[in-house]
Amino acid sequence: MRHLSTILLILLTASAGAQQHLAGNIMDRKGRPVSFANVYLEGSYDGCTSDTTGAFKLTTTLTGRQVLVASFIGFEKQMLEVDLDTLRWPVVIILEEAVSELNEVVITAGIFSASDEKKSATLSSYDIASTASAVGDIYGAYATMPGSQKVGEEGMLFVRGGESYETKTYMDGMVVQSPFFSSMPDVPTRGRFSPLLFSETLFSTGGYSAEYGHALSSIVDLTTNGLETEDKASVAVMSVGLNASWAKRWEKSSLAVTGLYANSTLTHKLFKQHVDWTKAPVLGDGMLMFRQQIGENGLLKSFGSFNSISMGMNYDNFEAGTMDNMKMDNLNFYTNTSYTDQLSEKWLIRTGVAYSRDSEKINYAGIPVTTVNTGASVKLTFTHLTTEKFKTRFGGDFNRGWYSQTITSDSTISMEMIDNLPSLFAETEWKISKKLALRTGIRAEYSSLLQEPALLPRISAAYKTGTYSQFSFAWGKYRQKPENEYLQFAPDLSPEKADHYILNFQYRKHRRTFRVEGYLKYYDELVKFASLYSLVAADYNNDGYGRAQGIDFFWRDSESLRGSDYWISYSFLNTSRDYQDYPESVIPSFASAHNLSVVYKRFFERLKILGGITYSFASGRPYNDPNSPVFMDGRTRAYNDISLNLTYLTTLFSKDCIIHLNITNLLGFDNVFGYSYAGTPDESGTYPSQAIVPTTGTMAVLMFMISL
Repeated sequence: MRHLSTILLILLTASAGAQQHLAGNIMDRKGRPVSFANVYLEGSYDGCTSDTTGAFKLTTTLTGRQVLVASFIGFEKQMLEVDLDTLRWPVVIILEEAVSELNEVVITAGIFSASDEKKSATLSSYDIASTASAVGDIYGAYATMPGSQKVGEEGMLFVRGGESYETKTYMDGMVVQSPFFSSMPDVPTRGRFSPLLFSETLFSTGGYSAEYGHALSSIVDLTTNGLETEDKASVAVMSVGLNASWAKRWEKSSLAVTGLYANSTLTHKLFKQHVDWTKAPVLGDGMLMFRQQIGENGLLKSFGSFNSISMGMNYDNFEAGTMDNMKMDNLNFYTNTSYTDQLSEKWLIRTGVAYSRDSEKINYAGIPVTTVNTGASVKLTFTHLTTEKFKTRFGGDFNRGWYSQTITSDSTISMEMIDNLPSLFAETEWKISKKLALRTGIRAEYSSLLQEPALLPRISAAYKTGTYSQFSFAWGKYRQKPENEYLQFAPDLSPEKADHYILNFQYRKHRRTFRVEGYLKYYDELVKFASLYSLVAADYNNDGYGRAQGIDFFWRDSESLRGSDYWISYSFLNTSRDYQDYPESVIPSFASAHNLSVVYKRFFERLKILGGITYSFASGRPYNDPNSPVFMDGRTRAYNDISLNLTYLTTLFSKDCIIHLNITNLLGFDNVFGYSYAGTPDESGTYPSQAIVPTTGTMAVLMFMISL
């Protein structure tokens, strides 16, 4: 719910500000505005982003002659010398389309990057925030990327035949223990963090660097913003609550604070719910970001967030034939401090510490279950720039996790675990020539709980085949400790393992990108159990295995249609696994063979309206029908969704303001995610079934935001 105001904040910060000293417009050679370009004064942290009309405004304390820089994906960086003491604005900057988006060979296998700076980026941070179906959620936006699966009842990322827990999230290089809000059965969750917080996000669907560990299928790496560009404040009134933000910029430091209260009661009254809510979800959230420039190149960043969410429902336990009262309260605290600097001409350093505590209290049919997950991390990484073509990165991290769960019924059952996870990594990157690049790495991991050390080699390479095209390859070994819900009963389990093989081709010319990627994954030592939540350790083992293979396509065009931008992604997945309580190797219940996303955005300049529409499709998913002698041979109907957003830019009392409308499942498709079956057959010997459906059909959220 926090993210419902994200797109408004991005658009507002692009067009609002006080006491502007430098203003102008960013355009391409054909006179078209370049929206969301980065504009800054070289050698300083003073900058801003152009708005949807290409206009920019920035505040600075600098004087005299300076260099004004403008950059955007698909264009060459432009640098203009200006005299701030005599300059008459507006300044007009013309961006030239890049002759080649791949001037140097770049390893792209398995990687989708969202950045406002890197030419190798596939999406910008604005793209993530403004995708209609995502409603401002980072993971929702990446769900439109190839390799992702549509699993609507979960809301998390399922990547290339992998479970959601196989995707790990990092912030400024350190793992985030609980990146998603807690939720209830068959109620989708969302990520805790707004894309507005990050200058770069990296989504890797496999073959990722040796720097990342404890992730079997995928990683999302979030890099928080640097110094705030200017003083600003805003208030948003939404149909689901209130949001306020404030930021202060000093010469070499900045502080930003946001607060949110969200309540879904009104939404539930306006739109039919498929859940018998006893308490609509209520969210309270606060975040703080402090930034301090140290010396010429050093930057200290501190981030903290606290949120609480509570909800209640009468859960339809169809298998048992009962309606069970269920309540959930979740408190989450996360803090992260990092420091980056250039120690010398050849040496770079990045280090940081993080701490998190997630407390979840669920009362199910009068039985309280309290789960506390606490984590602490410290990380240190060095980069040595040996030559212009060769660099080495190495370092290590230490993660400590505390997990406890208490169940109170006729008696009290308490389980606790502590795990220390030290790791080391080293990686070299060699640009052998302008056409060939090679990256090799090794990662060493250990778990004090599992007591199984591992050496995990990884290698990737890229070869430039033409001015605009290249091939990339990646291979690596990955492992991840089993979920805590299994380890608390069977602490002697071994890590789950996977091997990744990826081959990628990418063609990028000006503002068009085509990408195709084939992959093969082998899973081994997956957890199996006789029955879920068995208290007997012998009921758990690592005899599971699996395989996933497929091909992904991605096409993006920001050039052909005036004022428009769109992308199309398609994934084909062929996967099977024998894990959990499966009697044999079959397609898992979360996997669909075909996934398609079409995302379109357009700015109507005369109307000052930004519109976006997303179409999502997924073929039917398997489910197990106990009335059939064949395990997991049922198939749901295909999934369809059309989502729309409209953003109107205007002014009120000389203040910039925005009105935003977001509608999901615009046409009201009757999607089905699976089926629940009764635990006993009826008089005819048939097991009755009930469809698992979305919590609501069509839903709309209206927001109004004003700068202060």
